[in-house]
This record gives sequence, C-alpha cells and structure tokens, in this order.
Amino acid sequence: MNSNQGKQEEISINTSDLNIELLTTVIGAIIHNIDLSKVLDKPNIIQQIEHALIKHQVIFFRNQHLTPKQHRDFARLFGDLHSHPFYSHVQDMPELMVLEYDSDRKPSNDHWHTDITFTEKPALGCILYAREIPSVGGDTLWSSMYSAYDALSLPMKNFLSTLSAEHSYAKNFNLTNVHLPDAKEKLDKAKQELPPVIHPVIRTHPITKRKLLFVNITFTTRVIGFSDVESDMLLNYLFSLVNKPEYIIRWHWKENDIAFWDNRSTQHYAIGDYWPNRRRMERATIIGDRPI
Repeated sequence: MNSNQGKQEEISINTSDLNIELLTTVIGAIIHNIDLSKVLDKPNIIQQIEHALIKHQVIFFRNQHLTPKQHRDFARLFGDLHSHPFYSHVQDMPELMVLEYDSDRKPSNDHWHTDITFTEKPALGCILYAREIPSVGGDTLWSSMYSAYDALSLPMKNFLSTLSAEHSYAKNFNLTNVHLPDAKEKLDKAKQELPPVIHPVIRTHPITKRKLLFVNITFTTRVIGFSDVESDMLLNYLFSLVNKPEYIIRWHWKENDIAFWDNRSTQHYAIGDYWPNRRRMERATIIGDRPI
C-alpha cells in the first residue's frame, strides 16, 4: 500500500468512458450523461461504474428512469442481493426494500450506520432510488471510514487492530420502529435466525486493501473481552469519529436520483427533517464478504 496516509493503494481503475464530477476530494462523485437503463448489457460500462464506486465510495446518478425490475437487474450485476428481514419490499421483489415514511410513519434511519453489519456477510454496497421526494429536507449524509481510520495515531491503530466487536440487529430493530403489521412475528423469527455476529473493529477493504473503521452506533453492541464500562467508553469515542465534516458528503435528493455506495468503507445517515411529509425510497442491497 502507498505509504502516504490516506492514499488509496495503486489498483487499476479505468473510468475513461464516464463523465465524473468530484463532489469532494475525500468522498463522493456524480456520474453525468448516463442512462442506467441502457447499460445493463454493457459489461465494460458496468465495470467502470464499479471502479468509480471503489474510488469515490459513493456515486450519484441524476434523472434516472428505471422500472423496479431494471433497478433489481442493475444491482444484480454487482453480486447477489439481500432480502431485508424487517422492511417491506416492492411487490413480488423481496430484493427491493421499501423505505417509506409519511405522517403515520416517522423516519427511523436518522442515525449513522453501515447496512446489515448484523449479518456474517454485510453488504458490499447499496443502490438507493428516490421514487418520491419531499419538498423540503430529507438529505442523506455519507462518511468515509477510510478517513476516520487514517486520522488515528499509530498506537491507536495498532491497539484497535487487535480488537473485535459484536454486532446485533436487536440494538436497533424492535417493535417501536419496525413498521409492519407482522412486526412481532418477524422479530421473533430474526431472534432465531440472526444471532449476534463478531467482526473486526478495523477492517481491510477486499479490493483497495486499505484499512478502515468498522463499528457503527446502530448495530455494534460491545467490544469483545472488555467490561461494559470499558466497551462503552471506547465505542462512544469511535462512534464520534464519523461526524467530522471533512469526511462527509451531503446529498440533496431530487426525484429519480440514484445513489450507489460502497457499504464496506462508509457509513450513512438519512436526515429525518422532512417529516411529516412523504418520502419513498427503494433500495437494492448487494451481499458482500466476511470482514477481515
């Protein structure tokens, strides 16, 4: 790996056919002049999109017009898809999760998290489609966990690299925020099928080989081998690192926008400042590998 702090390992990245606009020098880019409905059978373009994702961590596409099937099929080009155990989904498409909030359903994603770290193989990435957008509010933030790690002192990096932490769906999903008529049944089923899992506190990205911080306030419950007091103190410090503005990109949604983020190296936060207005998003989640 390049010895300069924060620099990405030299890997072959070709994005020559894409019109890419950087949003910051740390994280985020828009890909202009592309119709995703027309690239499903173009493997060279798909590969370049994947390279852009790895390089920029979250990429955005404006003014897309995909059917749910096209959305799902686009996501499948990057890997197998996950069906979420709690959220509702598009009819006949369990791979397309629906995030829908209105006056009767208050937003419940207004906290930093990395998706499905409560599973053995957390998401590689997620593709979020803005179907209905409120007139005000509702931005989403993404934060670079490469940057959070890079800013640590060498002794702290070495210390954290020896640690593992437990992740559990039960820290976040409960009867108060699972808005489904069969919520109790789903939660009871999850208790049997989704026991807590253990992941390293510092993860190595499988492609870039860069190290990154891999704990989040939503699903990480404790540091293995620590007392409750010690674990809480350390985790609260690590959770705070996500908030540094220099690591963050803020996206103001327009209808038919698509965001595609590398779930391995980022956390995100859906701001709930549009409630009680209506917002509907649809998300495909690509299954990743076991963190190491």
